[in-house]
Amino acid sequence: MQEEIENTRKFKYARLLLEVGVNLQSGQKLIITAEPYHWDFLNLVAEEAYKMGASYVLVEANHPKLLKARVDHGAEDDLYDVLSWIEKKHQTVIDEGWARLNLFGPTDPDLMGLLDSKRLGIIQKTQSKSAKPVSDACGTGQVTWCVAALPTLDWAAKVYDLEPSAEIERRLWLAMVKILNLDVADPSAHWREKEQVLKQRCQKLSDLNLAEVRFRGPGTELTVKCISGARWIGGGVPTAIDPEQSFIPNIPTEECFTTPDRAGTNGRMQVVRPVTVLGKSVSGAWLEFEEGKVVNYGAKSGKPVLDDYFAMCPNASYLGELALVDGSSPIFQNGHVFHCILYDENASCHVALGSGYPMPVDGALSMSDEEKIASGINVSNLHTDFMIGGPEVDVTGYDGEGKEIPLIRQGDFVI
Repeated sequence: MQEEIENTRKFKYARLLLEVGVNLQSGQKLIITAEPYHWDFLNLVAEEAYKMGASYVLVEANHPKLLKARVDHGAEDDLYDVLSWIEKKHQTVIDEGWARLNLFGPTDPDLMGLLDSKRLGIIQKTQSKSAKPVSDACGTGQVTWCVAALPTLDWAAKVYDLEPSAEIERRLWLAMVKILNLDVADPSAHWREKEQVLKQRCQKLSDLNLAEVRFRGPGTELTVKCISGARWIGGGVPTAIDPEQSFIPNIPTEECFTTPDRAGTNGRMQVVRPVTVLGKSVSGAWLEFEEGKVVNYGAKSGKPVLDDYFAMCPNASYLGELALVDGSSPIFQNGHVFHCILYDENASCHVALGSGYPMPVDGALSMSDEEKIASGINVSNLHTDFMIGGPEVDVTGYDGEGKEIPLIRQGDFVI
């Protein structure tokens, strides 16, 4: 009986990711990335994708020790290389409008922290530059994409601070089942309803045409300037081919986000949850901004990782995203830090250092990088979220005339 329940949950999860996550269309090609640990689920997703009419499913399952071997033993000059066929693959994904499904679920969640920072940074920077065209295509909806997660022994042990065991892995899976609503009759229908709730909330925020958003709480006194007319987006994102069709890039998702003015952030923010930066954990981070740029920063642990992050790209010192999440989030209500940005960013208001999304700004989808920067949208090879919200952090909007509009009080939306 229990095996039948688990099989049903996994089937529902696979269909949710295909039907709602990437919104797979008949004849579309699909690429799935994950670790080999998840082979059984990958096979299930591929089978369901073909049933839905996928013309081809490509699975890329790379073991993390392959990266470790390259960092440890590869010739340094070769770390800068990107094979031409990889760049051709990226371009093919764009030209043919593939769907992309990325499944987080590390078998060794702390591996990155053990690798040589300099050599790992070379690889990451090179890969970021190579993948930028695909990232841009995802940002415009030209490529539909979704990021989701699957439990592993060691990831679960890290979440609950316990020794790895099958029991702990199952505990994490059951927490995810509840957050993902996999036990309802039709999770896909549930998430389409959730999409509409988030869209209605975003419409309210867009109608306010906020000039700026302020965060006030312990260690945080931050003002973020908004781009005039920029929309707030949440839930589904319209595809570039058919704006009537949408996909949900993150499952689960609880956020309403917009693209802030890259030159308009001032003040200090205290990061309330550990965050993974360049594959390494940073805890207790704080950042100070002047005219959009990070001018001072620190952390209880992991500051050298922030040093490496800002050194990789000059524009990584500016904000590219502003997102609001309130206490109704089931991830927040779960009470645990998941050490996974997909889950942790959907438990708290957050901002992202690095690349901004063009979609909220009218006309930005067709802008050059120079035009995006001129309009206030940050352009970078990097994008990393930092959580800054919670019950003790009030969020207030201000319109163009300086009128104060409470948005979040004691952790909950009040608009």
